[in-house]
Amino acid sequence: MIMDMASPIRSFSSDAKECPIDFRHENAFKFRYFEYIDARWVKIEDLYKLNNCHRMKLGRTNFTQTEIKEFIHYWVNSKIDMFYRMEIDETEAFDLKEILDGLTFLHIENWSACLTKATSSKQRQKSLLCFCHSENSLLLTAWVPGAFASDTGNPEFDRIINNKQGVIELLIEKKQLEMEWESADRENKRRISNRLRQLDDEIEDYGVFFVDGEATLRDPMP
Repeated sequence: MIMDMASPIRSFSSDAKECPIDFRHENAFKFRYFEYIDARWVKIEDLYKLNNCHRMKLGRTNFTQTEIKEFIHYWVNSKIDMFYRMEIDETEAFDLKEILDGLTFLHIENWSACLTKATSSKQRQKSLLCFCHSENSLLLTAWVPGAFASDTGNPEFDRIINNKQGVIELLIEKKQLEMEWESADRENKRRISNRLRQLDDEIEDYGVFFVDGEATLRDPMP
């Protein structure tokens, strides 16, 4: 069987429209790149075991929105590089805003994607994380800081994004301090307030504004 020969340098694609729902193989996720058109047999727990996978694409799945949300939070907080690119099709019923609730993101004006940093950014090589939800698919990618490349095919756009990604750490610090402020005593509230004002100025200098509480970078290519 082909899966018995799985390795980090091999690729595998299955275009079968119907797979046994109880299909299992220990090597199913050990290819450098793999694609399963009918992935209803894939369990969300399988994704948690990914380690340095390059690319993967899943067609039809039985994942719920709650399962996807929990997995994404796990990925953001993971201490390892789980994968470079993951695409899940037929997710039109998912609400991206709900899935990403609780995380800190930088949105890009007029672009259907957002960026964040891995919590364990010092332990992961690909710590810049990108989320894109189109009409019927969810795309997750991980990048080495400074090496981001969008699907726009515009190198100038990518250069600007790479130069601006430092603001994400400021946004994360801002959110943490706002949470700390709620339970801080008077002296610490004064200290936190001063730092928050500094952060607001620094964030604004990056060309970031807020829309309904969402940090948004002005369109790099107006």
